[in-house]
Amino acid sequence: MILQALYSYYELLLEQEGDGMPRPEYSSADVSFEIHLEKDGIVSNVIAYVNEKGKVAKSSFNVPKQQGRPGKQIAPYFLCDKAEYLFGAAIGMRAAYRDGLIVLWQDVLSKIDEETPESTALKSFLNWNDVQLSLQLEAIDDSVLEQLRSGGLVVIKYAPTGRFIHEIRSLQQAWEKYYRGQLEDSKSTGEQICLITGETVPGNEITRLHNAIKNVEGAQSSGALLVSFDKPSSQSFGREQSYNAPTSKRAADAYSYVLNRLLADPRHKVRMNDMTVVYWADSGTEAEQNFLTGMFQERGNDYDHDNEEEIADAESIRTRLESVVTRIRNGQSFQDTFADLRADTTFYVLGLSPNAARLSVRFWYTGTLGEMGERLWQHYRDLSIIGLDRSPTIRELLRELAVGFDWKNIPPNMEGQMFRSLMNGQPYSRAVFAQLMNRIRADSDDPKKRRYKIGAKRAALIKAYLLRKARAEGNKFKEGELTMALNEKSTNVSYHLGRLFACLEKTQSDALGLKLNATIRDRFWGAASSTPAIAFPRLISLAQHHISKDENWGRNNDKRIREVMNALPEKWPKRLTLEEQGTFAIGYYHQKQSFYTSNTEEQSEHLKLQTEKEGSHND
Repeated sequence: MILQALYSYYELLLEQEGDGMPRPEYSSADVSFEIHLEKDGIVSNVIAYVNEKGKVAKSSFNVPKQQGRPGKQIAPYFLCDKAEYLFGAAIGMRAAYRDGLIVLWQDVLSKIDEETPESTALKSFLNWNDVQLSLQLEAIDDSVLEQLRSGGLVVIKYAPTGRFIHEIRSLQQAWEKYYRGQLEDSKSTGEQICLITGETVPGNEITRLHNAIKNVEGAQSSGALLVSFDKPSSQSFGREQSYNAPTSKRAADAYSYVLNRLLADPRHKVRMNDMTVVYWADSGTEAEQNFLTGMFQERGNDYDHDNEEEIADAESIRTRLESVVTRIRNGQSFQDTFADLRADTTFYVLGLSPNAARLSVRFWYTGTLGEMGERLWQHYRDLSIIGLDRSPTIRELLRELAVGFDWKNIPPNMEGQMFRSLMNGQPYSRAVFAQLMNRIRADSDDPKKRRYKIGAKRAALIKAYLLRKARAEGNKFKEGELTMALNEKSTNVSYHLGRLFACLEKTQSDALGLKLNATIRDRFWGAASSTPAIAFPRLISLAQHHISKDENWGRNNDKRIREVMNALPEKWPKRLTLEEQGTFAIGYYHQKQSFYTSNTEEQSEHLKLQTEKEGSHND
């Protein structure tokens, strides 16, 4: 299914781009260097492709077909290869590499119908011995030569015209003759059915080794295999390697080209811990591709910088996605917001992780944009909470689970669990919820970095978890009590305990000022949210002390505390379950937000009195 979807996308790209796609005799290669060849075959320069930081970068070229190199066998490529093959002993590498390249290139060049200046230069280049090549390379900067030795593919540019030699049509025709001749000469083993296309192809058209997949986080830089067989336990009917899963060379080249292209494009992938997630829509419409990009990626990545005008547009896909929570409050549906997208467009999401020289498939999801949109709408509807003014991506929500809000510290498998919940409309994993509650207990506020113990995203994620759990259990009553804003009519004890804790914290800050070394939340959150019977009697006693000292707001705070306590039973609960602790956090967050949304004049006066009080303390 995965390979068939990739092959289908290849055919779609072929319709759209035509000649821009590599033909069967060619493949896409990531190139890091170019050498300049004069008409007499002398190497006059070596150019390294570098990024802004001076590190070796890569550019994509369609070059003569490059099959994978099995093991340590000498297997040269035509017109695009590593420096060890092009120069051999001249740069301190094995001479056998260049010897193998000379044999291949001379064989291909023998098939040229008519000599050209470029083919003559190539033949002269092949005739240089190691000493002559070394002398030519003495003019090249040592740092460039060092980079050249470290690896990376090299293409050749014909210096007199500035054209890349692999783009010269006469040389392409010679290569195509050679490539087709190799196929015809290879031993046939009857006919087999390609498992991707379903076509019956000659046995010599079945690929023995699949192409390497690059740009997967943590995998080898040379790439890793998505399809491979190397152990007898994986083989059957006497078949070895990839003959166990017959795939035509054309289909194998097509799916690997598309997957490598998607993984090289920041618009189609996102990193999640040790996993690389690649996604695409089976559509030629850019808006539908951008929908997936906006859903998975955070604002501020490299893709955003390349699309600043699109982001500034109030009706761009990204902007509409970021305002989903606001649109939900205004009663808009997915169809209302994204009427310009085709709901029947199929989308695909593939999660890959490295496993030695191979790739592991972590998950695979497919569906229509309409289905995905409705599940996304439900996801944000469940997340909607007062104070959350922008729709967080999955990646942003997962960061709330990490120690220090550092992406590297997200526990393994959390991202896969979140994806599964969103894609299938299922309840969020309890492991995600437990990790979130652990972070809330351990973290403290850091306003300078805009990180909070109970911020809008964390409160939203708790609410969404509890809502989905109640919905899955068919608990309509509990589902109805989990509201977006303060619910004073709630009958949930843990919810009102959270509200009471917020009132007690406000009473302390009103009496002692905002700049406290440690508030009751810093000192008592864990005890109050898990063992109320132990923590709250002491907190109530402490609050009475604060009320007696506060001449300005003490009476109001005392009244608010009594109103909340009226909703509580006579006896404090001894313990709260983890889910009840989540409800406690929601009650606390709702009550805190209600303080911020109270009368503006009252807030201004309140702040003025607090400032005066702090000034008197400083004096």
